[in-house]
Parts: sequence; C-alpha cells; structure tokens
Amino acid sequence: MSTSKKSTAAKDKKNPEKKTAPKESSKKSTGKETLTPEEKARKAKLKETLALLKADPEWPAFLAAQKQALLDLRDNLLPNMQDVTRDHLRSGASNVSSSSGQHIGDAGSEAEVRDLTLRLLGKDREQLFEIDAALERIRMGYYGICEISLEPIPKKRLQVRPFCRLTVKCQEEFEKKYGSYASYLAKKSDDVGYSGLQNDMENVFALDESEE
Repeated sequence: MSTSKKSTAAKDKKNPEKKTAPKESSKKSTGKETLTPEEKARKAKLKETLALLKADPEWPAFLAAQKQALLDLRDNLLPNMQDVTRDHLRSGASNVSSSSGQHIGDAGSEAEVRDLTLRLLGKDREQLFEIDAALERIRMGYYGICEISLEPIPKKRLQVRPFCRLTVKCQEEFEKKYGSYASYLAKKSDDVGYSGLQNDMENVFALDESEE
C-alpha cells in the first residue's frame, strides 16, 4: 500500500498540470457564458460590418485618404491653438500691469474677450481629442463604424466630418435625448471607439451604458 501511494505522489509531482487543467477549462467555459444575448448580437453585428468594409475594394484607399485628412486637420489646428494661447497669456500679463488705472467698462469688455478666447480654446481642444480618437480607430480597425448602431457610416459623411463617430440617424437620436452639445463617447475599454482619457471630459454621455 505504502509503495503505491509513493509512486502516485511521485507521478503527481512530475505532472502538476493534470490537476489544474480542469479548472482552466471551467474558467474558459464560464467566460463564454457571461455574454448576454444583446452583447452577442452586437459582436455579431460588428463582425458583419467589418466584413462589409473589408469587402469594399475602395476602402483601403479611402482609409488612407481619411488618415491624411485627419493629420492635416491636426497640423492646422495645433499652431492655431498655440497662437491663441500665447496671445491670451500676453494680453493677460498686460492687463495685470495696467489694471490700476483701467476704466470699469474697459475691464468688462476685456473679461468678455478672455471668456470667448477660453471657449474657443475649449472647442479646439475637443476637436483635437476627436481627431486623435479617429486616428486611433483607424489604427484599431474600427474607423467608419457607428459606435451606437455598428452600421457603416456613409463615406460622404466621413469626408465632410472625418472624425465623426455616429451615423446621421444615431446622431439625431442622441442629440434629441441628451442635447446638441453632448458628446458621445464609449464608456468601457472594450467598446467600439473607446477613447481612454477622453472619457474624463465633462458633458459626456453614453446612450446606453449597458451596451457593449
């Protein structure tokens, strides 16, 4: 008896994988079961849309043109933001040095100019985020896919607005629900179009946080 037990223990030490194998397989099967019917449907829809884009012979050339358009937008936007920021800082410094003898009306108008400048910089910053996010979608292979419906976004719409995330229909439904100034951004890292740190921006909503 003692000899058989020792031989069995020796075999177990040589082949420790045998004990862990059933647990690993059970984890894999459990992971598959966690997908809801809605999540499975969205995965299937995404796969279908990716296949449509891949089957389009004009898509690679269109994608390359869109990437260049986004890079051009970015190159034009950054110097403008830098110039506006520099001018704003210079005007702020001159206002501080001359504020003691300034008329109250002049001070009010300059404050309005500063507020307008900051709002414009905020819009430029948001557009820069969207451009970078679109370039990331190109890199990940999800560019041109509506992040709500997972339908292809028409090429004409992408040409007019290369960084758009939604089809016209989904954009209208989203704005009707959340307002014209709300920005749609994916909320989870495994969502189509997830934008990382961009999700920390204010006034950002997801149409349905339960959607994958």
